Amino acid sequence: MTQPENTPRCVLALDLGTTTGWAIRGHDGLITTGTTSFRPGRYDGGGMRYLRFTSWLTELDRLSGPISAIWFEEVRRHAGTDAAHVYGGLMASLTSWGELRGIP
Repeated sequence: MTQPENTPRCVLALDLGTTTGWAIRGHDGLITTGTTSFRPGRYDGGGMRYLRFTSWLTELDRLSGPISAIWFEEVRRHAGTDAAHVYGGLMASLTSWGELRGIP
């Protein structure tokens, strides 16, 4: 089913990082913004931040979605190795989550 041209689509915008900034425009046209932390806990395994990230995306999609498009900054250079690794893991999680749902 396609949406009429004048109906706002649910769009998610992300600034990926340990503290991820986000904005979402729901079907009602309202925009909500915030930040969420994916800092690992003391006893978390190496993949827990990425599991929490995908769970967060799923919950956002359930509550505000269905998400029809995702926009994010594609970073080409990082000041530190740790930041690059976190960004790469979040990017991999995001793209695979979107591919599974057919979200560009």
